[in-house]
This record gives sequence, C-alpha cells and structure tokens, in this order.
Amino acid sequence: MFSLINTSKITKSVIAGTALVIGSMFSSTAIAEPMYTADMLLGSANLGNSSVNDEMDYLRDLVGDPELDLIEKVDTENPALIALDDEGQWYIDVAPDEPGYFMLKFGTGGTGVTDSHYFFENIAELTKLVWTNDQVNFLTGGDCGANNQNACNIGRLSHFLIADDDGGGPPTEVPEPGSVALAGLGMLGLWFSRRSLKK
Repeated sequence: MFSLINTSKITKSVIAGTALVIGSMFSSTAIAEPMYTADMLLGSANLGNSSVNDEMDYLRDLVGDPELDLIEKVDTENPALIALDDEGQWYIDVAPDEPGYFMLKFGTGGTGVTDSHYFFENIAELTKLVWTNDQVNFLTGGDCGANNQNACNIGRLSHFLIADDDGGGPPTEVPEPGSVALAGLGMLGLWFSRRSLKK
C-alpha cells in the first residue's frame, strides 16, 4: 500500500510539472515576439528591370548550382511583412515551402542606392525569409542615403523569388526545446515509477 501511495504521488507530481511546463510555454509564446535568425546575404546587384530568368541565372551563378529551380515568384504590391524587433529584421512566411534560397527586388529611385536585387541563402527557419535593413542598404527602412529618411520603406519591395535544388534531400528536423523538456519529464516520471515499484 505504501509504494502504491508513493507511486500515485510521484505520478501526480509529474503530471503537475508537465502541465506547468506546457502552461509556461503557451503563456510565453503569447507574450513574446517571434525572433528569427537573419538569413545569409550572398550578394547584390543592379539588374534593372530584368526577367525572372535573368534573376534566376544570377542566383545560380552566385550559388554555383546550375540545377537550382524557381519555386515561386511573388509580386508584393501590398507586402504582408512583419518587423521582428527594433534591430530592423523583417520576415516573409512562405510555409509550407522551405526554399534554400531567395531573392528580394526593390525599387531604388531617389535613394542613391545602386543595387536593386539581393540574394540570400535560407539558413535557419526554412519557412521564413528573414533579413535586416542593413543587408539591403536600408531600402526596407532607415537612412539609405536619401536626404529624407522616410524615402526608404518596405513598400519599395517589388517582388521576391524563392528557389531550391530539387535534387537535395529534405531538411533535418530539429526538435523544439519544449518538446525535449516534455520528453525528459516523461522519462524522469517513468524512472521514479519503476524505482518505487521495485521497493
């Protein structure tokens, strides 16, 4: 009877601990702004009013992969982009696509910025295209060299391309820290239960 009561108390403790962890995960998610890793800028160029084929050829040359395929081109007349933080990070959610590369094309008139096309490797959150203002010469916001700081804003984004090499395998899934913590708590609970039963 004693070991049954102990096991019951341990089980209740594990359940309560798990509920606490899950509750804190949801509450912190609701309050915190998402923070993503800025993707890697591979290069930039002034390609003018180039075609999608020209843009993809430039990206293929930068990457050194002639097999790189266009997944999608998206015009952004009214871009649904969200600033991540005060550092000037921006992202576009392209889920369920997980492109390996992307390109941003901006209008540069009146800004003094010469490069209009910016090419990136998608390195972290694969369903997000993430960049900072300084990676694109502040064309998405801030002082990009114009006399008027407001001349540069996200409305200058004309379109973006996402691309990938179909020959590559799927990306490796990395478990979220919360999932790992829950699995650890479950294993700890099983260990306590077995230990109590042996006594």
